[in-house]
Amino acid sequence: MTSRRSSLTVLFSLCFIPVIAVADEPTNGWRGNGTGLWPEARPVLEWSRIPHGVMEGFRASADRPAGRDAGAASLVKKGLVRDWLVLGPFAVSDSVAEFDRDLIGGETTVEPAADEKTADKTWKRATVPPDDIMVFGTAELPWLDLAKVVGFERNQFAYAHTFLFSPRGGPGRIVVEHAHGLKAWVNGKEVYRSPERGIGLGFYTALSRHELQHLNQPSPRFDVDLKPGWNRLLLKLSTSNKPDFTEMRCCLRIMDPPDVPYENKNILWLTELPGRSTSTPIIVGDRMFVMAEPDELLCIDKRSGKILWAAANSFYEAVPQSERQSKPAFAERVDPLVAQLKQETDRVRRVALRAKLQQTLTEIDSQRFAIHPNDHFEAHFGIVGFTMPTPVSDGRRVFVWCNTGIAACYDLDGQRQWITRVETDHLSYGSSPALADGVLAVFLDQLYGLDARTGEVRWKQHRIQRNIAAVLAARFAGQSAFISQRGEVVRPSDGKLLFRPQGFGSGDTGWSPPVILGDIMYLPKYGVTSPSVYDFAGVAGNEWQPKLIASLNLPEEVSRKPDGGWIDRWTAGSPLVWQGFLYQTDIYQNLYTTDVSTRQMVYRHELPLDGLTHYNAVAVAASPTLIGNHLFVLDNQGSTVVLEPGREFKLIATNHIATQLDRPWPIPAQETLAYAPPIVDGNRFYLRGERFLYCIGLR
Repeated sequence: MTSRRSSLTVLFSLCFIPVIAVADEPTNGWRGNGTGLWPEARPVLEWSRIPHGVMEGFRASADRPAGRDAGAASLVKKGLVRDWLVLGPFAVSDSVAEFDRDLIGGETTVEPAADEKTADKTWKRATVPPDDIMVFGTAELPWLDLAKVVGFERNQFAYAHTFLFSPRGGPGRIVVEHAHGLKAWVNGKEVYRSPERGIGLGFYTALSRHELQHLNQPSPRFDVDLKPGWNRLLLKLSTSNKPDFTEMRCCLRIMDPPDVPYENKNILWLTELPGRSTSTPIIVGDRMFVMAEPDELLCIDKRSGKILWAAANSFYEAVPQSERQSKPAFAERVDPLVAQLKQETDRVRRVALRAKLQQTLTEIDSQRFAIHPNDHFEAHFGIVGFTMPTPVSDGRRVFVWCNTGIAACYDLDGQRQWITRVETDHLSYGSSPALADGVLAVFLDQLYGLDARTGEVRWKQHRIQRNIAAVLAARFAGQSAFISQRGEVVRPSDGKLLFRPQGFGSGDTGWSPPVILGDIMYLPKYGVTSPSVYDFAGVAGNEWQPKLIASLNLPEEVSRKPDGGWIDRWTAGSPLVWQGFLYQTDIYQNLYTTDVSTRQMVYRHELPLDGLTHYNAVAVAASPTLIGNHLFVLDNQGSTVVLEPGREFKLIATNHIATQLDRPWPIPAQETLAYAPPIVDGNRFYLRGERFLYCIGLR
């Protein structure tokens, strides 16, 4: 039996492997190479894309400014104005009929201060809840709730006022949701008027409904022209005149317009993509392959960013040609919509076409084409989508797996080799596929082994029932294997379950796949708190018994809040193992570094990031990545920190890509960037954002 000392010696030496050799098979697309290690690259350490518009240096204050400069006014983060003065209530007979009545005798000129009186009522302070990364899973928008200040009665009005400071001034856009009537003035000029309810989103969970159902239901918006320095924003809100809605609140964000100018540094090109995806791009020769919602595989020239071809992988594409020909409705009603969708580039019109296409298919055959996600997947669809799984390639072919249960194979020129639909009772979370010994392993409620040549299902492994993010492929003791997110090991040839770690119950134990280096598996558990290290050297037969050579349990205090309460330190990213240290990030922007040989946490550090968390957003999700001599850690709001690996926390650079999108709802205009880690090619690397694919490096 191997001693603990000799096992740790082997483990410690493996942590120093400088280059990971990858054969044609087994093959992973997860993290681009399965490990997140790119030690031979020499990347740029600084890059940026910064908008120079009205929101640059933007601040707000409920208090009346004392001078012309910004003073102590708070920065407006993510476009959310938080500090207001509220006045009311003002009762009327009919809030709709009397909507334009000036109840304060100077709506266009008012410049209030706290505790001052106007129309015999006192201006009171109100604060909008912040975008808080520590509030995981919130469904509520950050509302300015006037009813909490003035009370609620039917047929009443209240006012909210704030001062806005823009150093440069210029055009801006305000996107707002309001529970009933709303009128707005900027510097005394009326800029918006609606005596009725204006809700396009309502809750963060509705992001999933909009995307899943291909809805085009924007929130109200209006453009403003702000002068340099201080500006006045006055809102007038009403309650309903009917026994229906019982709120008196609004959610408002200010944004740069879509044509805001940018200053770029070390961004070689950016390519607009037809849909979002949280999957990672992969590189095959001179080409990149990346997914786009809801089912597209894109092939991109890695040198120029040009899209070379695209292929849909939908329920309809999986219908055999013989069956299509037997039903005239397909040719008459569906094929024209498919052809039109392939040619359409406008994003709004594409949404409408997809909605019409889905409706038409469901009318023709609801049993085959209706979408039936389970409740949890449906609510989180706005972050997960159908294209969360990363493609995988053997160097000659590219394999796609979607959360719809569709698998497909293409050659590098876009010629489809096969497409398969794996039938399931309902749709749920899929995982990135893996390839080994001519078998494509895919997961959707259970693990399937597909023949990589034909797409036929060769086996099913129903004992693997939970798997988040990815299935991995590896070679242990010279034998190929598939590894689940929970560290379960399956034989590619027949789906035989060879090993299952102890301690994994039916509940949620984490979201991140392990990392395999040689015969060693680093397996996360309970987020970042309890990774284990297994040695698979020498395993054989039908029941594998790898050695558990280390449990790297973090101290209990990392799971305690300042008030002593418990917090689950979940992570969506796999660990990074390099030169004897294991690096992990939790979803709350903390980095944990553990010395593998001593099994002790070396440090925990809150990273200087500014991610966004809500029901369909996770502040930090991408796995940490080693590029050259540095660690790269990303949030979902365009920021990347570059760190020096080792025993101490050393910040080298903080970079930001701040592409502003034309948002239809009051959510931050910042492009979501990135849920996928950087993918490296020589001295360049690529970041996959919600809207764009970025190539970063030197010319």
